[in-house]
Amino acid sequence: MASNKNSNDAGTFLLGVGAQKAGTSWLHKQLNQRNDAHFGFLKEYHIQDALNLKAFANYGQGKYWNLGPRSLRRRWLMGDPSRYYNYFQGLLQRPGIALTGDITPSYAAIPASSLCSIREQFDQRNIQVCPVFLMRDPIERLISKQRMKCRKSGKNDAASEIAALRHLAASRPRGATLRGDYAHTLNNLETAFGLANCFIGFYETLFTPDTFCSLCTTLRIPYTEPNWDEQVNRSRTATTIPDDLLEELGRWQAGSYTAVQQRFPDADLSRLWPTAHRWCGN
Repeated sequence: MASNKNSNDAGTFLLGVGAQKAGTSWLHKQLNQRNDAHFGFLKEYHIQDALNLKAFANYGQGKYWNLGPRSLRRRWLMGDPSRYYNYFQGLLQRPGIALTGDITPSYAAIPASSLCSIREQFDQRNIQVCPVFLMRDPIERLISKQRMKCRKSGKNDAASEIAALRHLAASRPRGATLRGDYAHTLNNLETAFGLANCFIGFYETLFTPDTFCSLCTTLRIPYTEPNWDEQVNRSRTATTIPDDLLEELGRWQAGSYTAVQQRFPDADLSRLWPTAHRWCGN
């Protein structure tokens, strides 16, 4: 597999900023298994959110450490911010490696100033940063996220799923709001990188040759066919969500829907995001 990296180019760092439950785990698996890519020992490093966001500072606190090798290595990276950049620089210096990255969905909340600092640190190492932001129908994304939490806690019945969603809609926890604020993320990416230098995609079209080919071009790697049938962290349900709950979720997510509609007027959101189009678009 030929690489697009030349002698004056240290390679590409994929800065994955989400969104949560929008195909990032599938994307990481497809890219990390390539011969010209190496994403290191984690998909989600949770370094930049812990260092730059008070709401996610708990990722840098003791209760998230254990004696496992991954935790110890992550703790070492957080001990000196320069280690984070040097670590990925080292991965790109390995023979044949042209792509590395960190795909942590809560990076969606990182402010523009911090994104600029990340870009500058990699610029100093001659590494090109490519932010990747995948958006999903915001209501469907919340439903999928809550369904996964219910499944992990052993509450797979419809009543538990609906009750959890009602609690989520009523409480609107700060972490969930920050991760799902598409307007905030798009504005900060525009300020720090310019959207033309980012890959902004839709979960609903991610699993297609055209979109994946475009992503590879943006990442400066050759297109290779991914495993379209592979499912990662996918949850399914036959639960019917009541209209009044969908309406409440729609009020919460209307800002994200409107921001995407305004930023990407050519996107057919009535087709891509039918749930959000019905409940957020009015």
